[in-house]
Amino acid sequence: MLKAIGIAGSPRKKGNSTALLKAALAGAEKAGAETQVVYLNSLTYHGCQDCTPACTADATCRVEDELTPVQSALREADIWMLASPIYYDGVTGQMKTFFDRCRHLAREAEKFKPQLAGRHAAAIIVTYADKPRDDYRRVAEVLAAYLKWMGDFGDVEIMSESNLGPADAVAARPDLLEQAEAVGRKLAESLTRPDK
Repeated sequence: MLKAIGIAGSPRKKGNSTALLKAALAGAEKAGAETQVVYLNSLTYHGCQDCTPACTADATCRVEDELTPVQSALREADIWMLASPIYYDGVTGQMKTFFDRCRHLAREAEKFKPQLAGRHAAAIIVTYADKPRDDYRRVAEVLAAYLKWMGDFGDVEIMSESNLGPADAVAARPDLLEQAEAVGRKLAESLTRPDK
């Protein structure tokens, strides 16, 4: 069975980015995936420590904390969905620290090499209160590019959604929730279709 993991970078469990993440996971589940969501704000974890020697011989992270089981789940997941509001022109500190800790998935000792075997699919979801901004979409595109350093993620789906100021603003936007659900379904279906 396909496994999809959602990483919520918002401090709010019911905020806009998290609501879109849950809708995307629901779409993946409807397409047959087993899903789970991780709320980074509920965990206590450290950033990348730039260990020497780098990572472990089997390219796992040397740091052990509450992010360690999440990293194991990431290795088992076929679909990754990362969601964060935009704070100060970037993802939240929770998401940035999490992403830094994924460094071991792009390296083997001192050589950069993808560590995730097989085909994967992913989505990056960012939300913000301002008008539509290309630079905020670029934040998501940068994360998408780095995912490809970790494994075969194909085309990463991006949702960069504006005009979502209040914490529950997305509740009044069923179109966005439907779009997120469609993204999740698309990701799951992309991995179940035979290659052309």
